[in-house]
Order: sequence, then C-alpha cells, then structure tokens
Amino acid sequence: MNRPVIVALGLLALVATCPAQKLTLARCLELAKSSSLKARASDAAIRGSELEREELQTTKLPQVKLTSDASYAPNSGTRGYDPAITDGGQLGGRISVQQSLYDAGVRSLRSDQLSTERNALVKEKQITQRDLVFGIQQLFIEALRSQKEMELQQQSLKQLREYLELVQQLMKGGQGSYTDMLKTQMQVQATERSLQKAYESLAFTKYALAEVMGRSIDTSFTIEGSMESLLAASPTNGASLDVSQNLDVTLAQLNVSKSAFEIEIQKSERLPVIGAFADAGLLTSIDNLRLPSSERSGMFGYMVGLSLEIPLFTWGATDLRVQQKQLATDALGLQLEAVRRSVTTEYQKTLLQLNRAEERVQSLRVSLKAADENFILTKSKYASGGVLSLEVLAAQQLLTDLKLDELQTLADRQALLAKIEQITTR
Repeated sequence: MNRPVIVALGLLALVATCPAQKLTLARCLELAKSSSLKARASDAAIRGSELEREELQTTKLPQVKLTSDASYAPNSGTRGYDPAITDGGQLGGRISVQQSLYDAGVRSLRSDQLSTERNALVKEKQITQRDLVFGIQQLFIEALRSQKEMELQQQSLKQLREYLELVQQLMKGGQGSYTDMLKTQMQVQATERSLQKAYESLAFTKYALAEVMGRSIDTSFTIEGSMESLLAASPTNGASLDVSQNLDVTLAQLNVSKSAFEIEIQKSERLPVIGAFADAGLLTSIDNLRLPSSERSGMFGYMVGLSLEIPLFTWGATDLRVQQKQLATDALGLQLEAVRRSVTTEYQKTLLQLNRAEERVQSLRVSLKAADENFILTKSKYASGGVLSLEVLAAQQLLTDLKLDELQTLADRQALLAKIEQITTR
C-alpha cells in the first residue's frame, strides 16, 4: 500500500475514535461565508469607495486654510533685488478661503463614476459569494460521492466475501475448484483496493472543504445529505436565460459605464474653470517694519477676487487623452459582449448536459434492476453447478460498476444543478 493511502487511512481511523460532527450542505455554506476572507476584503473595498465619494462631496464646500510666510531680501544701492518690488522681504499670516464656482461638471461626473464604482464593487462581492457557494457545493458533492462510493464498495466487498465462503464450502464438498477460489480472492483484493482509494479521495476532499470553511486541518466531521435531493430541481427544459441579470454581465456593464465617465471627464478639460478666493490677516514688508510705528502703513486687511482658467492650446493632448479613454471603453464593450456570449453558451450547454444526465440515471436504474436479478440468479446457478465461477464474478462486477456509474451520474447531475444556480444567480 502506498504512503498517501496509509496516511489517509490513518487519519480516518483517528477521526473514527472521536465523536464526528455531522455537516449538511447548508451548514458548510454558513461556516464558509462566516470565515470568508475575500468577503471581508470586498467589504473593505466598498467602504473605501464610499469614503472616497464622501471626500469628493466635501470639495463643494469652501476650502479654508491658514498660510504664513516670511522672506528677507537685503538690498543696497548696487546689489540686491529691486527694492520697489521686494520691499526688503515680506511677513504674512492669513486665513484663506477658496470656493469653486464652476468646475466644468467634473465633480458631478466623478461623483457618478464613484457611485458606479461602488455598485461594481458590490457586484464583485456578490460574485465572490456566488463562487464561494459554487465551490462549497462542488466539494460537498465530491465528498458525498466518495462517502457513498465507500458504502457501495463495502457492499460489494460483503457480496464477494459471502461468495468466497460459498466457493470454499463447495471446495470442501468436492464441487468447487482451487482456481475458482483464487479468482474470487483476487476480486476481493481488487475491491479492497478500490475501497482504500475511496477512503483516500474522501480524506483529501474533506481537507479542501475544511480549508474553505476556515477549519484549518480539522476533518473530524461527516457529510450528511442525499445525492438525489441535495440541490433544488432543475429549471424547465428550454427555459430562457435573462442574460442581462447575470452577475458577470452586470459587472462588465458597470465597468463599461465607469470607463465612459472617464471620457466625459477628459472632455471637460476643454471648458473653463471659475473660482472665488478671499483671505484676511496680516501682510507687510520688511521695509515697512523698519519704519517708526507712527509712520508704518497698515498691516491687517483682506482681499477678495475671482479666478478664471480657460485652456487655449494644449497641443492636442486633451484630444489624445479622450481617444485613449474611448479605446479603453470600446475594449470593455467588446469584453461585455464576450461575457454575454459565454454565459449564454455555458447555460445552454449545461442544460443539455443536465438533460442527458437525467436520461442516463433512468437508463441505469433499469439496468441496475436487471443486473441485481442476474447476479442472484447466476450465483444460485453456480451453487448447483450450472455456470462457471467467472460468470458469477462478472455478474457481480457488472452490478457494482452500474451502481458506481449511477452514483457518478447523480453526482454529475448535482454538479450541473450547482452550475445552473451559479449562472442564474442575480
């Protein structure tokens, strides 16, 4: 037996000695959502976007600041700056107020863009949660399949051991052969190896499931559920999909809208910007301070004014930036169309696979009934010497294979239902 199988069986044996917690799919989803690090990161990103929009709204209000400055500009008759301009330097301390009167609509555009960005982040969080649910469903289905496979292999092993006892009894009575016993023993050993593989698969799947649920390496739990009714029934065959409500499509559309705002923001650079400003406080020159106090000019006062900025010539830079943003938006539009096509194709393909899986389940169940009767009948005939041992082993193997095939098909059906749920989540 190889090392991974020994480790897996050892861990399962250790778990078997402790009380096992039974986890349903709903409980696994609850634990995974409560410990999701991606969901917390999404919440932080959404809050950051909200704070950025709140910050932008504050720019509508007058901006008040305190400024102080001091400079010294020595001059003489032959050296130094022009004293009429420098006044020997300046000393000032003022409270300034600035108010934007017209910003070419940039603030409004940026606010709408941030709202769109927040909506996109909310959709990203919903997609993260949706994919988390899908991932948990896949792992749970695989764990449940492995668990059911173990039960089937145990049933098969029980059947073979009972048949081996029959062969040994017939040998003692002189009716069976040593070859029949060897063939049956080899079949028993092959089934034991299959059972070990099922144990290993279950252990590894539970590790992955525990990690997503935030349980570290704790796998001391059992899976509880029915492969028949784990997920809701499939939608009506041929039902149309409202692709516009798909989360991936919605997110792609929001990204296009967010990029379109960039175009308008760049275009606004061509428009004038108007502002008002005022300040009040102290402003004087060093030369004024050198005069006797009775001769000094006033130092305290205020100033008001308007500012106007009109872009006249930018060497085509604004147009180039607009073209860049337009190309980026067009690329996102193409991505949006690609996502629409992909979602529609995936939905139709999954529906087709789901219909085929349901047909296979019905067909397998008809075959299973016949295979079960065939095994019982063949086994009875062998006891009376009517058939060979190989026919009994073949009948038993056929029955086991059909049961495993049914189990795999049921698991595939549940996985396809999970895929449909992922695609149609809004």
